[in-house]
Amino acid sequence: ARKVFELYNWGIESGLIFHNDTLLPIQYKNVINICLRVNENGIAWNLMNDLLKFVPTDQKKELYDFNLSNYYFETGAMAAIAGVQAHLLSGTRGLLSADDIAARVVHPENHYARCGLIILENTSNFGGGTIYPQQTLDAIFHIGQSHSIPIHIDGARIWNVLAARSCSPAQLMPRRGSMSVCFSKGLGAPMGAALLGDKGFIHEARRIQLMLGGVMRQVGFMAAAALYAFENNRQRLKQDHENAHYLASGLANAPGIEIDLESVETNMVYARVTAGADRASELVQKLDARGVRCLNVGPLIRFVTSMLVDHSDCEKAISVFHTVLSSQ
Repeated sequence: ARKVFELYNWGIESGLIFHNDTLLPIQYKNVINICLRVNENGIAWNLMNDLLKFVPTDQKKELYDFNLSNYYFETGAMAAIAGVQAHLLSGTRGLLSADDIAARVVHPENHYARCGLIILENTSNFGGGTIYPQQTLDAIFHIGQSHSIPIHIDGARIWNVLAARSCSPAQLMPRRGSMSVCFSKGLGAPMGAALLGDKGFIHEARRIQLMLGGVMRQVGFMAAAALYAFENNRQRLKQDHENAHYLASGLANAPGIEIDLESVETNMVYARVTAGADRASELVQKLDARGVRCLNVGPLIRFVTSMLVDHSDCEKAISVFHTVLSSQ
């Protein structure tokens, strides 16, 4: 919080708070140069990104993974505001297959809802920070292209993909579709996100953004923080991945705990508590009391490494975790 106030004061002194139009285009230009798309839209929160991608679509059914946050955590906004219907698919480690998508895109019967958008999350949150293989992405992009269906990439953690894989940003984006990116997750900015797409899509997204009250004033300080995070904090993401692997390895042999080490590809570790959700919630509370912050989703305990978590913190987490388990 202290750093945020320091940045705010700096923004006032430098004039960015009141003349934010001079800074936001710089932030956008840098993102576009990385992602190689035509246009962009600045959003304060990735939550609005998740809604804006629905509204410009022509048809009314969307395909995505069963555990995608758009379905669970956004108060039904896609149905209530955008008027779309979700068609949930079961992925493996949070990742959909091209075959599963292809089987549900074309239906000859008129009483089926038509598919208007395919949504992928890369990396997958509930998959444990897993990354789509390039071959799978290419196959899904081909399906979208051949059926004239746009594809949206929920790329809140796309920077982690780029840090973990030797690929260009352009390989991670469909020719027809959009991508949302976040400047807080992994990069450390206090807030900020962007929506990428072609000119027509962004024009309509901006109109809907205004309709939803998503226009903020005096956001130069927000753009400054996002720009700094984007330019300075991407290269260090590999450290987060290394720390996550170390943490997962240290927790994997704990009694009553199951961890799929192959799913730990980036900065997330999901530990399954075999005794169930109540036991997982109890462990989270006891870990918190000893200075280890994590959360549980049912029987799963989620750990995330970031620029606020170094190797010594992971060592402490492993030690405290085993101590808590042995004290039962």
